[in-house]
Amino acid sequence: MRSPRPLLLATLLGAGLVLSACTGPTASETGPVDAASAAPASPTAVPTPTATASASPEPGPVERFESWWTAVRAADTVAACGALAEPLQQRMIQEYNDTVGAGITDCATLIAQTSALYAATGMSADVDVQVVSETASDAVLDVTYAGGDCGTVHLDRSSGSWMLTELSMECAG
Repeated sequence: MRSPRPLLLATLLGAGLVLSACTGPTASETGPVDAASAAPASPTAVPTPTATASASPEPGPVERFESWWTAVRAADTVAACGALAEPLQQRMIQEYNDTVGAGITDCATLIAQTSALYAATGMSADVDVQVVSETASDAVLDVTYAGGDCGTVHLDRSSGSWMLTELSMECAG
């Protein structure tokens, strides 16, 4: 029987990185309030343009991976599964079933069971992420989890946001 480590890595390489895109700007991102713009305008005053908070830029591949990892740990199945390309979801489900014999058929169940496994075993959430390569639409990360498991995570941005793809693999060994 395979150790649970490959199972954990396979599960980790397959969920959602959407969490960071759902948060609004922080107080420091919106800038200080201009006292002049807060004062009521007089009837003869000409309105002046004010600065508006701009949308946060798209997170990079490292931030997307880290938010996906957070989603997996929190059993946020929507965010975790939403970050995985469909072929990677299917491969992870198959690997999980081959290892555990669970017979699950969907990503949400995979993430829920994996999250429960992490909680039950007390596995640390610490992870070390290093960029191997990055272009505007493709990135490869080396990932090492606190327990020693590792993998190469491939992300693609051709759909508009970073997605973990089926090219992601756990380390040999």
